[in-house]
Amino acid sequence: MAKLDWYVRANLKFRHLQLLVALDDFRNMGKVAALLNVTQPALSKTLAELQSGLGVKLFERTGRGLRPTDYATVLIRHARRMLQELAEAGDELHAVATGTARRMRIGTQPASASWLLPQALARMKREAPDASIFVREGTMDLLLTELRMGNLDALVGTLPPRRENSDLEEKALFDDATGLVVRHGHPLTQQRAPGWADVARYPWVLPPPESLLRQPLLVAFSANGVEPPTNYIETLSLNVSLQYLQASDAVATLPVTVAKRLESSGLIQMLPLRLSRLMRPVGVMWLRAQAPVSSLRLLTTALEQAAEELLS
Repeated sequence: MAKLDWYVRANLKFRHLQLLVALDDFRNMGKVAALLNVTQPALSKTLAELQSGLGVKLFERTGRGLRPTDYATVLIRHARRMLQELAEAGDELHAVATGTARRMRIGTQPASASWLLPQALARMKREAPDASIFVREGTMDLLLTELRMGNLDALVGTLPPRRENSDLEEKALFDDATGLVVRHGHPLTQQRAPGWADVARYPWVLPPPESLLRQPLLVAFSANGVEPPTNYIETLSLNVSLQYLQASDAVATLPVTVAKRLESSGLIQMLPLRLSRLMRPVGVMWLRAQAPVSSLRLLTTALEQAAEELLS
């Protein structure tokens, strides 16, 4: 055990912390290599060096991916905390050096970025004009890893499934149903009551596999007795989806709150075929171990006010 203690004190590096957290989140070497922008052999070498230096096995291969050992579980818990504290130290140093407020780093899903977050940010800037705010769009799995690595302070979007002993705190803002949308003049808009068999015949815009909506949507196809579409594109980009709808007869899914706003602008038309609530509420989340800061409280309040106003 002396070797373990010595290696942690003398040789554990920042890249080791990032590797541990990313492997715990994704349980897949290929995905982690892409996230950290390194080759998979280089990643395997780093993990092998870390395990050799510690003298213990950190991950085991299973049929469902990598599984952390008891040693890794301990290291991962502390790695998350250290990454968060290092990120906060960097922000505070920047604030001291520039004389500005601490930067607020927010991750968001594209649908939330289209209306809810911009309205909340406008409120925040009215309250704190000098506040520095950075926004990153992405899928929830990538954003969660960035949050746990200390690169983001909060996430805004559809809340992911709850996990036991989660390291996250969350605040739900509102429930949002999922709607089906097409371009104006689409053949389906001429039908009185299109069904699942009707929409399945057309091209689709599907969320990518790592999106929270992908699996529930495929389940919905099956539950309604039709095969999932084989003619589709995959994207989370709202702009790409809208442009593709205009150029084709494709069908897409959108949160109803977003779809209604776009329909009122004449950009799309909603179909009368509604999906059951496939997702958890839209909300904001942050790391439980993170000390509450005024910028996080300001963001949460602004999101609550924006949601209440835009949904009224």
